[in-house]
Amino acid sequence: MFKWFKPFQLLLLLMMSVLLLSACGSISSSATKDSQASSQIAASQKNKAASDANTQASATRQYTDKTGRNVEVPAAPQRIVYIGSSPGDLLAIGVQPLGASLSVIASQVAYPDLLTGIEDVGYPYSLEKIAALNPDLILFDDWSMDQFEMLEKIAPTVIIGNDHPVDMMDRLHAIGTVLNQTSAVDKWMATYKQKVQTTRASLKLSDNATVSSLLLFGNTMYIMGNQGLNQTLYEQLNLKPNANVKKLINKNERFISVSNELVSDYVGTDLFLLTSTDSETIATQSTLLSSPVWKMIPAVKQGKVYVLDSKWNFDDPITSERLLDELVRIVNKTNG
Repeated sequence: MFKWFKPFQLLLLLMMSVLLLSACGSISSSATKDSQASSQIAASQKNKAASDANTQASATRQYTDKTGRNVEVPAAPQRIVYIGSSPGDLLAIGVQPLGASLSVIASQVAYPDLLTGIEDVGYPYSLEKIAALNPDLILFDDWSMDQFEMLEKIAPTVIIGNDHPVDMMDRLHAIGTVLNQTSAVDKWMATYKQKVQTTRASLKLSDNATVSSLLLFGNTMYIMGNQGLNQTLYEQLNLKPNANVKKLINKNERFISVSNELVSDYVGTDLFLLTSTDSETIATQSTLLSSPVWKMIPAVKQGKVYVLDSKWNFDDPITSERLLDELVRIVNKTNG
Protein backbone atom coordinates (compact mmCIF):
# COMPACT_ATOMS: atom_id res chain seq x y z
CA MET A 1 0.00 0.00 0.00
CA PHE A 2 2.98 2.39 0.66
CA LYS A 3 5.36 1.16 -2.07
CA TRP A 4 5.27 4.64 -3.72
CA PHE A 5 6.74 6.34 -0.63
CA LYS A 6 10.33 5.14 -0.85
CA PRO A 7 11.03 6.44 -4.40
CA PHE A 8 9.31 9.72 -3.50
CA GLN A 9 11.36 10.03 -0.31
CA LEU A 10 14.60 9.47 -2.21
CA LEU A 11 13.63 12.08 -4.79
CA LEU A 12 12.79 14.55 -2.04
CA LEU A 13 16.09 13.96 -0.28
CA LEU A 14 17.95 14.36 -3.55
CA MET A 15 16.25 17.69 -4.24
CA MET A 16 17.05 18.93 -0.71
CA SER A 17 20.69 17.91 -1.10
CA VAL A 18 20.96 19.85 -4.33
CA LEU A 19 19.45 22.94 -2.70
CA LEU A 20 21.75 22.61 0.35
CA LEU A 21 24.86 22.25 -1.77
CA SER A 22 23.82 25.23 -3.83
CA ALA A 23 23.32 27.31 -0.68
CA CYS A 24 26.68 26.23 0.76
CA GLY A 25 28.36 27.09 -2.48
CA SER A 26 26.76 30.51 -2.41
CA ILE A 27 27.83 31.11 1.22
CA SER A 28 31.36 29.89 0.51
CA SER A 29 31.61 32.13 -2.54
CA SER A 30 30.32 35.11 -0.52
CA ALA A 31 32.78 34.42 2.30
CA THR A 32 35.62 34.14 -0.19
CA LYS A 33 34.65 37.45 -1.76
CA ASP A 34 34.45 39.10 1.69
CA SER A 35 37.87 37.71 2.61
CA GLN A 36 39.37 38.90 -0.64
CA ALA A 37 37.82 42.34 -0.15
CA SER A 38 39.22 42.57 3.39
CA SER A 39 42.67 41.58 2.18
CA GLN A 40 42.51 44.13 -0.60
CA ILE A 41 41.45 46.87 1.83
CA ALA A 42 44.24 45.92 4.27
CA ALA A 43 46.79 45.88 1.46
CA SER A 44 45.52 49.22 0.18
CA GLN A 45 45.75 50.77 3.64
CA LYS A 46 49.27 49.38 4.10
CA ASN A 47 50.37 50.71 0.73
CA LYS A 48 48.82 54.10 1.50
CA ALA A 49 50.59 54.25 4.87
CA ALA A 50 53.88 53.35 3.21
CA SER A 51 53.23 55.90 0.49
CA ASP A 52 52.37 58.58 3.06
CA ALA A 53 55.54 57.76 5.01
CA ASN A 54 57.63 57.95 1.87
CA THR A 55 55.96 61.19 0.85
CA GLN A 56 56.52 62.66 4.31
CA ALA A 57 60.12 61.50 4.34
CA SER A 58 60.78 62.96 0.89
CA ALA A 59 58.85 66.21 1.48
CA THR A 60 60.98 69.29 2.05
CA ARG A 61 60.53 72.88 3.13
CA GLN A 62 62.63 76.03 3.28
CA TYR A 63 64.28 77.09 6.53
CA THR A 64 66.27 80.29 7.15
CA ASP A 65 69.06 79.62 9.63
CA LYS A 66 70.99 81.89 12.00
CA THR A 67 73.23 83.23 9.23
CA GLY A 68 70.35 84.06 6.90
CA ARG A 69 70.96 81.06 4.64
CA ASN A 70 67.87 79.49 3.04
CA VAL A 71 68.21 75.74 3.38
CA GLU A 72 65.92 73.10 1.90
CA VAL A 73 65.38 70.68 4.79
CA PRO A 74 63.30 67.51 5.22
CA ALA A 75 59.78 68.21 6.49
CA ALA A 76 60.23 65.42 9.04
CA PRO A 77 63.95 64.63 9.40
CA GLN A 78 64.71 61.11 10.62
CA ARG A 79 68.51 60.75 10.43
CA ILE A 80 70.04 63.71 12.23
CA VAL A 81 73.70 64.43 12.94
CA TYR A 82 74.50 67.14 15.48
CA ILE A 83 77.85 68.96 15.55
CA GLY A 84 78.51 71.09 18.61
CA SER A 85 78.64 71.09 22.39
CA SER A 86 74.94 70.91 23.28
CA PRO A 87 73.30 67.65 22.14
CA GLY A 88 71.03 68.14 25.14
CA ASP A 89 69.14 70.64 22.95
CA LEU A 90 67.79 67.70 20.96
CA LEU A 91 67.50 65.18 23.79
CA ALA A 92 65.31 67.55 25.84
CA ILE A 93 62.55 67.30 23.23
CA GLY A 94 62.86 63.55 22.75
CA VAL A 95 65.03 63.59 19.62
CA GLN A 96 68.08 61.33 19.64
CA PRO A 97 70.56 62.10 16.85
CA LEU A 98 72.28 59.29 14.99
CA GLY A 99 75.60 61.02 15.54
CA ALA A 100 76.98 63.88 17.61
CA SER A 101 80.25 65.48 18.71
CA LEU A 102 80.86 63.43 21.84
CA SER A 103 84.63 62.96 21.95
CA VAL A 104 85.23 66.10 24.03
CA ILE A 105 82.01 66.44 26.04
CA ALA A 106 80.86 62.85 26.68
CA SER A 107 82.77 62.60 29.97
CA GLN A 108 81.98 66.19 30.98
CA VAL A 109 78.22 66.61 30.62
CA ALA A 110 75.54 66.09 33.27
CA TYR A 111 73.58 63.56 31.20
CA PRO A 112 75.89 60.67 30.17
CA ASP A 113 72.91 58.35 30.72
CA LEU A 114 71.22 59.81 27.63
CA LEU A 115 74.13 59.39 25.20
CA THR A 116 73.91 55.62 24.71
CA GLY A 117 73.36 54.70 21.07
CA ILE A 118 74.68 57.97 19.63
CA GLU A 119 77.67 57.61 17.29
CA ASP A 120 80.60 59.92 18.04
CA VAL A 121 81.47 61.93 14.91
CA GLY A 122 84.34 63.73 16.65
CA TYR A 123 85.16 67.35 17.39
CA PRO A 124 86.61 68.55 15.10
CA TYR A 125 84.17 66.39 13.22
CA SER A 126 85.04 63.58 10.82
CA LEU A 127 83.46 63.92 7.39
CA GLU A 128 83.89 60.20 6.85
CA LYS A 129 82.01 59.28 10.03
CA ILE A 130 79.20 61.70 9.22
CA ALA A 131 78.85 60.45 5.63
CA ALA A 132 78.77 56.84 6.85
CA LEU A 133 75.64 57.62 8.89
CA ASN A 134 73.82 58.77 5.74
CA PRO A 135 72.08 61.70 7.51
CA ASP A 136 69.13 63.55 6.04
CA LEU A 137 69.91 66.65 8.14
CA ILE A 138 73.00 68.09 9.84
CA LEU A 139 72.68 70.60 12.69
CA PHE A 140 75.78 72.71 13.16
CA ASP A 141 76.33 75.13 16.06
CA ASP A 142 79.67 76.61 15.04
CA TRP A 143 79.63 78.23 11.59
CA SER A 144 83.26 79.38 11.83
CA MET A 145 84.81 75.92 11.56
CA ASP A 146 86.55 74.83 8.35
CA GLN A 147 85.03 72.42 5.83
CA PHE A 148 81.49 73.70 6.35
CA GLU A 149 80.90 73.52 2.60
CA MET A 150 81.82 69.83 2.67
CA LEU A 151 79.02 69.13 5.13
CA GLU A 152 76.47 70.51 2.69
CA LYS A 153 77.57 67.92 0.16
CA ILE A 154 76.59 65.16 2.59
CA ALA A 155 73.18 66.49 3.67
CA PRO A 156 71.24 69.75 4.19
CA THR A 157 73.12 71.64 6.90
CA VAL A 158 71.49 74.15 9.22
CA ILE A 159 73.48 76.54 11.41
CA ILE A 160 71.85 76.89 14.82
CA GLY A 161 74.56 79.00 16.45
CA ASN A 162 76.89 81.79 15.40
CA ASP A 163 79.93 83.67 16.66
CA HIS A 164 77.95 85.25 19.50
CA PRO A 165 76.41 83.50 22.51
CA VAL A 166 72.94 82.25 21.71
CA ASP A 167 70.33 82.18 24.47
CA MET A 168 69.25 78.63 25.30
CA MET A 169 65.58 79.41 24.74
CA ASP A 170 66.25 80.98 21.34
CA ARG A 171 68.41 78.04 20.34
CA LEU A 172 65.77 75.54 21.44
CA HIS A 173 63.06 77.39 19.52
CA ALA A 174 65.23 77.27 16.39
CA ILE A 175 65.85 73.54 16.77
CA GLY A 176 62.17 72.86 17.40
CA THR A 177 61.27 74.75 14.23
CA VAL A 178 63.78 73.05 11.94
CA LEU A 179 62.91 69.60 13.33
CA ASN A 180 59.16 70.26 13.20
CA GLN A 181 58.97 69.70 16.97
CA THR A 182 57.61 73.04 18.18
CA SER A 183 54.91 71.45 20.35
CA ALA A 184 57.56 69.40 22.18
CA VAL A 185 59.59 72.57 22.74
CA ASP A 186 56.57 74.43 24.13
CA LYS A 187 55.81 71.56 26.49
CA TRP A 188 59.38 71.40 27.79
CA MET A 189 59.56 75.16 28.28
CA ALA A 190 56.32 75.30 30.25
CA THR A 191 57.57 72.59 32.62
CA TYR A 192 60.99 74.19 32.94
CA LYS A 193 59.67 77.68 33.68
CA GLN A 194 57.50 76.30 36.46
CA LYS A 195 60.52 74.52 37.93
CA VAL A 196 62.55 77.75 37.74
CA GLN A 197 59.94 79.56 39.81
CA THR A 198 59.92 76.79 42.41
CA THR A 199 63.72 76.76 42.56
CA ARG A 200 64.02 80.53 42.95
CA ALA A 201 61.59 80.47 45.85
CA SER A 202 63.48 77.59 47.47
CA LEU A 203 67.04 78.96 47.30
CA LYS A 204 68.36 80.23 50.61
CA LEU A 205 70.06 83.37 49.29
CA SER A 206 69.70 86.87 50.65
CA ASP A 207 67.55 89.32 48.72
CA ASN A 208 70.57 91.55 47.99
CA ALA A 209 72.90 88.72 46.96
CA THR A 210 75.24 89.23 44.00
CA VAL A 211 76.58 86.03 42.50
CA SER A 212 79.57 85.12 40.32
CA SER A 213 81.00 81.93 38.90
CA LEU A 214 84.67 81.00 38.63
CA LEU A 215 85.74 78.10 36.42
CA LEU A 216 88.99 76.26 37.04
CA PHE A 217 90.20 74.45 33.93
CA GLY A 218 93.68 72.99 33.94
CA ASN A 219 96.09 75.69 35.05
CA THR A 220 93.78 78.55 34.05
CA MET A 221 90.97 80.31 35.91
CA TYR A 222 88.03 81.88 34.12
CA ILE A 223 85.43 84.34 35.35
CA MET A 224 82.25 83.43 33.47
CA GLY A 225 80.30 86.16 31.70
CA ASN A 226 77.11 85.40 29.81
CA GLN A 227 77.64 81.72 29.10
CA GLY A 228 77.31 78.36 30.84
CA LEU A 229 76.16 78.30 34.45
CA ASN A 230 75.55 82.04 34.42
CA GLN A 231 72.73 81.73 31.91
CA THR A 232 70.80 79.82 34.54
CA LEU A 233 71.85 82.11 37.39
CA TYR A 234 71.11 85.41 35.64
CA GLU A 235 68.72 84.71 32.77
CA GLN A 236 66.49 82.11 34.40
CA LEU A 237 66.73 82.55 38.18
CA ASN A 238 67.11 86.33 37.82
CA LEU A 239 70.00 86.54 40.29
CA LYS A 240 72.21 89.62 40.22
CA PRO A 241 75.83 89.54 39.00
CA ASN A 242 78.78 91.24 40.63
CA ALA A 243 79.29 94.77 39.21
CA ASN A 244 82.42 93.82 37.24
CA VAL A 245 80.77 90.67 35.90
CA LYS A 246 77.87 92.85 34.81
CA LYS A 247 80.36 94.87 32.72
CA LEU A 248 81.53 91.66 31.03
CA ILE A 249 77.94 90.75 30.19
CA ASN A 250 77.28 94.24 28.81
CA LYS A 251 80.29 93.73 26.50
CA ASN A 252 78.95 90.33 25.48
CA GLU A 253 81.93 88.52 26.98
CA ARG A 254 81.48 84.77 27.43
CA PHE A 255 84.36 84.55 29.91
CA ILE A 256 87.76 86.02 30.71
CA SER A 257 90.87 84.47 32.24
CA VAL A 258 92.03 85.92 35.54
CA SER A 259 94.98 85.64 37.89
CA ASN A 260 94.79 84.88 41.62
CA GLU A 261 95.28 88.56 42.35
CA LEU A 262 92.31 89.70 40.26
CA VAL A 263 89.76 87.05 41.23
CA SER A 264 88.43 89.11 44.13
CA ASP A 265 87.40 91.94 41.77
CA TYR A 266 84.79 89.67 40.19
CA VAL A 267 83.44 87.90 43.26
CA GLY A 268 80.04 88.95 44.59
CA THR A 269 78.49 88.15 47.95
CA ASP A 270 78.17 84.54 46.78
CA LEU A 271 80.52 82.56 44.53
CA PHE A 272 80.02 79.37 42.52
CA LEU A 273 83.35 77.59 42.06
CA LEU A 274 83.36 75.20 39.10
CA THR A 275 86.10 72.58 39.16
CA SER A 276 86.95 69.01 38.18
CA THR A 277 89.01 66.04 39.28
CA ASP A 278 91.84 66.11 36.72
CA SER A 279 95.26 66.55 38.30
CA GLU A 280 96.11 69.90 36.75
CA THR A 281 92.82 71.48 37.82
CA ILE A 282 93.20 70.07 41.33
CA ALA A 283 96.66 71.67 41.57
CA THR A 284 95.25 75.03 40.42
CA GLN A 285 92.45 74.79 42.96
CA SER A 286 94.87 73.96 45.78
CA THR A 287 97.05 76.97 44.92
CA LEU A 288 94.04 79.27 44.80
CA LEU A 289 92.44 78.12 48.05
CA SER A 290 95.68 78.45 49.97
CA SER A 291 96.53 81.93 48.70
CA PRO A 292 96.25 84.94 51.05
CA VAL A 293 94.22 86.86 48.46
CA TRP A 294 91.60 84.12 48.33
CA LYS A 295 91.27 83.93 52.08
CA MET A 296 90.54 87.67 52.27
CA ILE A 297 87.57 87.56 49.88
CA PRO A 298 84.35 88.34 51.86
CA ALA A 299 82.38 85.50 50.26
CA VAL A 300 85.12 83.07 51.30
CA LYS A 301 85.31 84.42 54.85
CA GLN A 302 81.52 84.16 55.22
CA GLY A 303 81.28 80.64 53.82
CA LYS A 304 79.38 81.70 50.71
CA VAL A 305 81.35 79.59 48.22
CA TYR A 306 79.50 76.74 46.52
CA VAL A 307 81.69 74.14 44.83
CA LEU A 308 80.22 72.50 41.73
CA ASP A 309 81.52 70.04 39.18
CA SER A 310 82.38 71.81 35.91
CA LYS A 311 79.83 69.60 34.11
CA TRP A 312 77.23 72.13 35.28
CA ASN A 313 78.82 74.86 33.15
CA PHE A 314 76.81 73.90 30.05
CA ASP A 315 73.64 75.74 29.10
CA ASP A 316 71.70 73.08 27.21
CA PRO A 317 68.14 72.28 28.40
CA ILE A 318 68.98 68.92 30.03
CA THR A 319 71.85 70.39 32.07
CA SER A 320 69.86 73.52 32.91
CA GLU A 321 66.92 71.52 34.23
CA ARG A 322 69.04 69.13 36.31
CA LEU A 323 71.13 72.05 37.55
CA LEU A 324 68.12 73.54 39.31
CA ASP A 325 67.97 70.55 41.66
CA GLU A 326 71.73 70.70 42.22
CA LEU A 327 71.62 74.40 43.09
CA VAL A 328 68.91 73.87 45.70
CA ARG A 329 70.86 70.97 47.18
CA ILE A 330 74.25 72.65 47.46
CA VAL A 331 73.19 76.22 48.28
CA ASN A 332 70.70 75.24 50.94
CA LYS A 333 73.07 72.68 52.42
CA THR A 334 75.80 75.33 52.73
CA ASN A 335 73.42 77.97 54.14
CA GLY A 336 71.57 75.63 56.46
